[in-house]
Amino acid sequence: MRVVSGSLLPGPAPEGASRTATATKVARRCCPAHAFVSRLDLQGLPILRGRMAGKVRSWELVEHLFDASVSPERLDELIAAWDAQAVQAGLDSQPLSEFAGPGFARQIAGVLQVLEQLQAAELRRANDLLSSMLGAAMVLTQDGSVVAANEAAGRLFGLRPGGSIRQMPLAPADLPALAARLAEIAAGSNGERDGILRLRTAGSDHAVLVHLKAMEGGSCRHVLAVTSELAWSEAIPRFLARVFLLTPAEIEVMRLLATGGTVAGIAATTGRSPGTVRSQLHAVLQKTGTGTQAELVRLAVLLMQSVPAAAAPLRALPAPAPHQRFLRMPDGRRVELLGFGDPAGRPVIWMQSPYGLWRLPRAAQAEFSRRRLRVLVPFRAGWCNSDPPPQASNPLELAVADLRCLMDQLRIGSAVVVAPADDIRIALMLAKTEPGRLRAIFGIGCGFPIRTDAQYRRLIPVARFVRACARYSPRVLPFMIRGICASISRHGLENYMRGTLARVPADARAFADPEIASAFCEGAGRMFFGETFSETVAAAEFALFHEDWPEDLGRVSCPVTLIHGEQDGNAPFETALEYCALYPGWRYVAWPDEGEFVAHVRWREVLDLIEAACAPAPGLPPRPGLPGM
Repeated sequence: MRVVSGSLLPGPAPEGASRTATATKVARRCCPAHAFVSRLDLQGLPILRGRMAGKVRSWELVEHLFDASVSPERLDELIAAWDAQAVQAGLDSQPLSEFAGPGFARQIAGVLQVLEQLQAAELRRANDLLSSMLGAAMVLTQDGSVVAANEAAGRLFGLRPGGSIRQMPLAPADLPALAARLAEIAAGSNGERDGILRLRTAGSDHAVLVHLKAMEGGSCRHVLAVTSELAWSEAIPRFLARVFLLTPAEIEVMRLLATGGTVAGIAATTGRSPGTVRSQLHAVLQKTGTGTQAELVRLAVLLMQSVPAAAAPLRALPAPAPHQRFLRMPDGRRVELLGFGDPAGRPVIWMQSPYGLWRLPRAAQAEFSRRRLRVLVPFRAGWCNSDPPPQASNPLELAVADLRCLMDQLRIGSAVVVAPADDIRIALMLAKTEPGRLRAIFGIGCGFPIRTDAQYRRLIPVARFVRACARYSPRVLPFMIRGICASISRHGLENYMRGTLARVPADARAFADPEIASAFCEGAGRMFFGETFSETVAAAEFALFHEDWPEDLGRVSCPVTLIHGEQDGNAPFETALEYCALYPGWRYVAWPDEGEFVAHVRWREVLDLIEAACAPAPGLPPRPGLPGM
């Protein structure tokens, strides 16, 4: 571990920590993406190309963006092509404003219109296929991300586009088996194109059969998953009560039997004795006129196919997590808040970050309680389940106001704040407005506004690209966010991240740990693929994060510690050291052999630093509130 005082000027980079700033020219592929679009009869490309000729430096950028829609790893080719031109011209403000200016924004907007047509065509194909199936069915990517799902899958498993098979209420031992078989069939390992799995639901003996079948013909390979589970419509109980005069308890027994339950399993699920279940089952057989359990199951299946569903069926959402709650802001908005650790412990506000870095491995979260830490994760307006921000509001100023209100409502006199990535700016703004309420700020892998040509050159190309767009052409950000999310949803978050992280050995190594990969994907998936996600909200934040700081923003009364992995190409440590030199009170702690996932890998050491900054445990009884908060 490397510790540096902010009063010291940055020294030479550790051996092995240097990064290459020059872009490598990527050979063109033999089957460009625009040929694929033409095969789908999307005729807008020639017109688009003609309209854009002469408006930007190179049509090559457009072709690279089309390529990225086919293979997620080829997004790097677009960025490399842009980066090569920008680096060649120089990275001062004039060339960057040209490369990320209005012409480039128009180019991206036009290309994404065509890409959205492609995505919509494939989604229609998937939805048409699923709508014809009575059982719960979905189209999945290789890593288990949900591309499309029918109503039954939503009702029974809570799955929707952008979700993951990890949300399915299956026995813990069966989820890895499903994921492994899915990956094999998607990859075509050993020539296998389909397979059937028998899985168990969590906490019961109920078996679910899943037929996995490879799909062909789209821009990437997907897998169709059809289950043995049929949705029990809200109309069926009314029908059974009206036609057969079944009681609610008898209807429940029939439903559980039809979904594969046994007498013993139904008794355990309902809390009744096996004798009571047998008596109720006998009554159902008599009232319905069925002679055997097999006939009764056939009747139930018939009703699930023939009885009309409710006009507006409600998806069976998972029960709220015990660590989740909502706080009401003075203007009526709701802010979602997650809480982990000891509800009576020392408060730590762990900010969300724009990339979902709030979710640590489960072992780290379990450690919160042992250390008597009360870790709170609030989501800003427009993110996750928090209500959208008011129109014309400044997202960062609103975030500060909401944090102050949160601390007041939860009666938090003072707290330690952990600010991953760009959230360091909001943490410092909060410290300026509430100087006595922050015990310390810990910035993890902080991103700072770029001040010099050298700071731009240290960034990996994708970070340089996004920050240049945020600074010089923020109007392009919603289009780029939409394009990246579309690519991720088509190919899966884990696959996308593996390709992105391959250039950084430390992060590739960290992401190979299933617990770290799962933690990050859960955090990022919740941020970017929820029903309420808005690329407009995200883009507005990104643009503000990369504006120049007020000169005195970093001069706060509480200690500030920057925690970095020195292989992090999104947040180069040299730039962090330069900011430490601007603010002599800051401290710098780093690991030369870690990258962006420094807190996920070195969580014990990070918690040691946070624990040391917290006030002694007060020893007071828990305040009234939601358990676990």
